[in-house]
Amino acid sequence: MELVRYSRIDEGLKREFLLLQGTGCKWRKCTFCDYYADVSTEPFAVNKPILESVTGIYHTLDIINSGSAMEFDEKTIALIAETVEKKGITDLWFEAHWMYRNELQAFSEHFPCRVHYRTGVESFNPELRMKWKKGIGRDVTPDMIRAYFDGVCLLVGLKGQTKEDIITSVEIAEEYFDYYSVNLFCPNSSSEERDDELSRVFLTELVPLFRKSRKAEILIENTDLGVG
Repeated sequence: MELVRYSRIDEGLKREFLLLQGTGCKWRKCTFCDYYADVSTEPFAVNKPILESVTGIYHTLDIINSGSAMEFDEKTIALIAETVEKKGITDLWFEAHWMYRNELQAFSEHFPCRVHYRTGVESFNPELRMKWKKGIGRDVTPDMIRAYFDGVCLLVGLKGQTKEDIITSVEIAEEYFDYYSVNLFCPNSSSEERDDELSRVFLTELVPLFRKSRKAEILIENTDLGVG
């Protein structure tokens, strides 16, 4: 089945949203992730028609891949920059792993617009981050993450997590960041298991609270943003 790679988000953070192909996640240690197959040594052939479909309607473009933005090939990076200029994009969003934090500024110089980054912190409980092998150390604080990233992705519903962990992480994301997503874990081929009771509590008790935030996107399915 061919992946959907373009969507338009018409509420909240209004933007065009692209799933492009990268050259492969260089971290690839997160215990909950099995999203590694959508890669190529030469992904430009896949990415070119998707980038050509950008209209610039909201002047905001959000681009993800199965990894970090720094893992795009040079041709794709050049075409993103060309698209930004041609379509009047003023704000460009990427995702990047914490290990790339010192490369963000240089990467931003490719693009003639404001560039924003978010990272998959998953939880602000450092013990959970270590358990999930996120590569963000115990001593990394929210303000340290904010120094590099405008947004974060949170993961909920895994065994070993608690309702209190989720609430605390969302409160921190709300305080420190311009944007955050709260993603319900969807069972996959990884070693992590979904906590069905915690997932029920999240859906029935917490989602109505979190949806009140103008900064939050609540994602129940992997395809809720229209790609995948």
